[in-house]
Amino acid sequence: MSLLNMSNVTPEMITSVVNEVAPQAIKQLAGIDKSADDCMELMQKGFTLAEIYGITEDELGAVYEMARRDIAVGQVEKAKALFIMLVQISPMEPHFTYGLATAYQIEGDVRMAVRLYSYFLAMDATNPQGYLRLGECLLASGEYKEARDAFQGALNMFTDPVKNYDDREYAKTMMASAREHIS
Repeated sequence: MSLLNMSNVTPEMITSVVNEVAPQAIKQLAGIDKSADDCMELMQKGFTLAEIYGITEDELGAVYEMARRDIAVGQVEKAKALFIMLVQISPMEPHFTYGLATAYQIEGDVRMAVRLYSYFLAMDATNPQGYLRLGECLLASGEYKEARDAFQGALNMFTDPVKNYDDREYAKTMMASAREHIS
């Protein structure tokens, strides 16, 4: 069964996860002027925790940069905790999801990384980096045809012959590696 096969995911399962995660995120923000009931009501109306609590893009950006730096210096667990918080507070920001997926990939949890990269691509389908990382995870899990397709997706995004040259060449190399395992 492919890591990409999420046919077992039902709306009830998603609701269950949200109901489990949201109260935890609200508890983390408990010292701010909103009751848990107020937050849940606003979240049910589509507001994010960032909007509810007035957390600015600059503040979220600062935490994001801290998480990126943690990844760069090998403090993956610390970075993952920050990315989880960012995704809980502002779940529709694609780069927060991408960062969290990267942390899981570095830790070797390709199943979770694949799910998060897929979610990232659902939010930002024109970003070739998501396809590259997804392809890496699929290749690592032995899903060679799917990996080849992900690398091809990345290559399709690299249309400028100068921009992203290294990434384009990397995608070609990885796609060739996936093809070797298929034949």
